[in-house]
Amino acid sequence: MKKTALLLIMCLFATTMANAQRREVRNAERNLSRGNLDVALQHIQNATQDESTKNDPNTWVIKTRIYMEIAASEDPRFSNLAEEPLNQAFAAITKAKDLDVDNKNLLNIQQTKLILSEFFFNAGAIAYNANRYGAASDYFFNSFKVSQSFGSIDTATLYNAGLAAEVAGRADRAIEIYLMVQAMDYEQPYLYTSLTNLFIQKKDFEQAEKWVTEGRRRFPDNLDIIFAEANVYLSSGNIPEARRVLALAIERDPDNANLHYAFAVNYDQMSRDTLFSPDERRFAYEEAIKAYKTAIELQPEYFDATYNLGALYFNEGIRLFIEAENELRANLNFRQYEEKEKVVKEHWLMAQPYLERAFELLDDDDPNFEVVLRSLRELYMRTNQDEKTEKVNRIWNEKFGSEEEE
Repeated sequence: MKKTALLLIMCLFATTMANAQRREVRNAERNLSRGNLDVALQHIQNATQDESTKNDPNTWVIKTRIYMEIAASEDPRFSNLAEEPLNQAFAAITKAKDLDVDNKNLLNIQQTKLILSEFFFNAGAIAYNANRYGAASDYFFNSFKVSQSFGSIDTATLYNAGLAAEVAGRADRAIEIYLMVQAMDYEQPYLYTSLTNLFIQKKDFEQAEKWVTEGRRRFPDNLDIIFAEANVYLSSGNIPEARRVLALAIERDPDNANLHYAFAVNYDQMSRDTLFSPDERRFAYEEAIKAYKTAIELQPEYFDATYNLGALYFNEGIRLFIEAENELRANLNFRQYEEKEKVVKEHWLMAQPYLERAFELLDDDDPNFEVVLRSLRELYMRTNQDEKTEKVNRIWNEKFGSEEEE
């Protein structure tokens, strides 16, 4: 009888201990439903460390849900309970799936993963809108990975992860993700323009040409891809081929002012790039002027094209001015300097009507107002237009309160 009583006591003790540990899980779930996330977290931490409950998939499902709620909480008492709570939630649900060898918790795990994937996506959208592009990329990528773990392939979310990485300046990571997207046969032309431009940045023109060619094969009429192809040739110094491709783009859409503007911007950049020869830069300068003028003819109130053309003329005058100053120091040929000074002034005066027109197109609360006003002020001062300089100074004083120091 004594042995029987002892055995009964031991069984009751073991049952009591097991119930006590399962109570930790129940308490965690109860406090989660009541919004007591700090208490819920403590109970579930106890449960995941105890032998009787740490191998139960349901324990880890509840832990996942607690971390998701922590991530979603706007209350600092709860939002600061864990670092990277969504990543911890992902680790917890992965643990739950590994433990669920008989698939008894399959539906519960799958439903939780679906919600977690949405949590990651929403976190990515919030981070992207807050200009936290690196974090956004990681969140979007994890959203994709969670979806993938229950058999759903969300290529659009994976593409978003690549896009955010690209904007964040994480070129290698963006390429890695974009190549994953491309392997899934995602129908998105910007995928190919991005891959092309990223490889251009890396000076890997062979890969850049490979991906723009594939983009052209898939989307032969897409102007962005045609323009990306031109960028490959411009960046690699193949000017004749760049001209051919750009001409093709304009031939297909000759009345597109934005296309002519984009054409001009690329040549504008090339004209200032010392990697190109003087002849190539001169060619680019002249092509930029023609394209800016065409864009303005098609769209007379095109501020960007108008201002950029004025700035192009003005900056060319600055370049020639510096060149003339350096030559004067070297040879003290004042007659030559005076001749070049006339050419410099001609460029500044060619800039004037475009900068003045750009200024007319602005409201005084436009973010470009100060930039254009500064440009006009410098132009008037360099060309000795005292009356206009005084007028610009008055506008400056009215707008900003005091005249700039020289």
